Amino acid sequence: MLAGIEEEGVPAVLARRSTDEDAHTLARSAALESSLSVGVGIDGRGAVSVQHEQLAGPTAGLHAGPAVSSAAARTLGHNAARIVVGIPLRAVAP
Repeated sequence: MLAGIEEEGVPAVLARRSTDEDAHTLARSAALESSLSVGVGIDGRGAVSVQHEQLAGPTAGLHAGPAVSSAAARTLGHNAARIVVGIPLRAVAP
């Protein structure tokens, strides 16, 4: 995940939370706290979700899991950064 964000040249802050919340809820919370309005959540089952503060719910192509592959996680990282930059998203491989 972080490699994909870094490769797009967007800064990231990593925070760990002790919670049972799902990936979407974590991503939504991170997006609301982020100065860039984009958050990523990874839950205890290994599901990954990318969220923008203006999106209401999970968005197709911005969620994977549980037990997402490293390639899909990297692509989701790219997509999180691409939302910030405003360029087209990459397709997430299953």
